[in-house]
Amino acid sequence: MKTNKYEQVFKYGKKLFTIIAGNALLAFAICAFVVPNDFILGGASGISLALQNWLGIRLSVISAVINTFFFLVGWAVLGWEFSAASLVSTIVYPVIVAVFEEVNASTWFEADQTICALFASVLIGVGVGLVIRVGGSTGGMDIPSCILQKFKGIPVGTSMMYFDTTIVLVQVLIQGIDGILYALLIIVISTSVINKTIISGESKVELIVISPAFDEIRKTLLEVFDTGVTFLNIETGYYGEKQKAVFSVVYAKKYPKIREAILEIDPKAFIVTADVMEVNGKGYTIARTYGEK
Repeated sequence: MKTNKYEQVFKYGKKLFTIIAGNALLAFAICAFVVPNDFILGGASGISLALQNWLGIRLSVISAVINTFFFLVGWAVLGWEFSAASLVSTIVYPVIVAVFEEVNASTWFEADQTICALFASVLIGVGVGLVIRVGGSTGGMDIPSCILQKFKGIPVGTSMMYFDTTIVLVQVLIQGIDGILYALLIIVISTSVINKTIISGESKVELIVISPAFDEIRKTLLEVFDTGVTFLNIETGYYGEKQKAVFSVVYAKKYPKIREAILEIDPKAFIVTADVMEVNGKGYTIARTYGEK
């Protein structure tokens, strides 16, 4: 069953709202907690803060320049569909930062630095995770991380931790060692929150779908997402009807789009998911070769 135009509008509207909300959380965390406490930060935000201190240019302006650069990289490597979502962040994030600069959000909280670091970590993790979860990008270092996810299978949160650590270490060499403990705290906590938000980390997702449209779902998983599929013979509990359930193990980054595709085929599909820590076999530890048993 295909979704009608109103459902399509709702779906894309929800995606757009999620991207904007994620960027708003990220911008708020930077302006309200990071800037006033002079925290050293990783990622594109860390680069922007360092350049702001060095050049004296507004953070929103520097963020716009850096986001535009990464947007062009993402467009060239990951294609227009990914970049379309990134374009929203490229425009929205600097605008929201500029708003928080105008309302002087850096003066809103006068809490202990440790509490500020914890709030910044969680808000950054949730903000970035929400955007990536719906297939977008905050326009920063998560673009290179998504590139590594696509071509090397490295989880987004994990590669971002390495990028962030490198950027922080460079800043420490330039600015001194003050604040390094807070920076590492923010990196570790935000990375964990990102992985939880997008169902990432090292785990894969076990997927079981029960739907009368099992054959169309099977074709979509195989042909669109290049994911292995197994049929399970089942009998429905209420009506006692015999049919097949679709079983698959997919990379966590693919799951949100796979779920969308399944619900487009059958909005009433019964979907069960669970984290999987290890998978052995074709398509994971062994190269998948079609036509070979």
